[in-house]
Amino acid sequence: MLCLTSPLSAVDLKIDYLDGSLEYQSDNRAWRQLGIGDIIPNKGSIRLSGNGFAELSAGTKKITLTKDGVYDSTELSGGSTGAINLRQLIGSKFSSLINRVDTSQNTAAAVRAAQAGDDFITWEDESTNYLQEGMVLMNKGDFIGARELFKRGALWESGALQRECLFRQGEIEQILGNPRVARDILTGISPLESDPFLGEYSVVMATLYIESREYAKADSVLTLYLDTNPKDEAAQSAWYLSALSMDAQGNKSDGRNSLRKAVELGPNTQIGMSAAELLK
Repeated sequence: MLCLTSPLSAVDLKIDYLDGSLEYQSDNRAWRQLGIGDIIPNKGSIRLSGNGFAELSAGTKKITLTKDGVYDSTELSGGSTGAINLRQLIGSKFSSLINRVDTSQNTAAAVRAAQAGDDFITWEDESTNYLQEGMVLMNKGDFIGARELFKRGALWESGALQRECLFRQGEIEQILGNPRVARDILTGISPLESDPFLGEYSVVMATLYIESREYAKADSVLTLYLDTNPKDEAAQSAWYLSALSMDAQGNKSDGRNSLRKAVELGPNTQIGMSAAELLK
């Protein structure tokens, strides 16, 4: 019987995003400054400082560092989800986790957004549906135009509409390659059980928390959603993520129960087959 956390050979880390300072040290030598695109050997230590935030990749695995400190590169590049391309697996349904986009085609949208700057008062049309119109632009690939509408919706709407506008704004920031901004927005949202985007939000946040090894936070955001006994398209992904999070915390029994529920919701899907493989 295989365990989710079976040992994996570590691979080198690549720096995909960096805010702050990141350094590498091996064999007690001097710390060496690193930058985006650099490769970090899997044996040594890395140090994040300056209120830093870094996104790293180890093969298909994504790792996010959100707190200053010293980390073991071998530990980061191994781990429970190292054999799973989590963003590809989950992102097939949730687009905000897929690779970032080229924003050069959004120049016209950026000009339009800049015309409604902070230098003068902009009167809002009460008939504007910021969420719906923003989703139309998002689906067309006009991410900067969509972001402007979601920002306005977050200011002018209330209740569930306001919360979903914030969520979509956070998604857009993630797509546009601003993961730190995205995380700040997304972690500030407190969805209710009745919010229609709760399932998608829970899956996105749990994925990001697992990548930053904040498993208790992943459990918390998933529990609110899974306690509603969901049957929508997000449910299978949520149970799968719940299994990974529980296993990483040593709760292997509940982790396997979550895997079984993921399989039950669709044994022939990509997620279902991955869950079944982990149960072997």
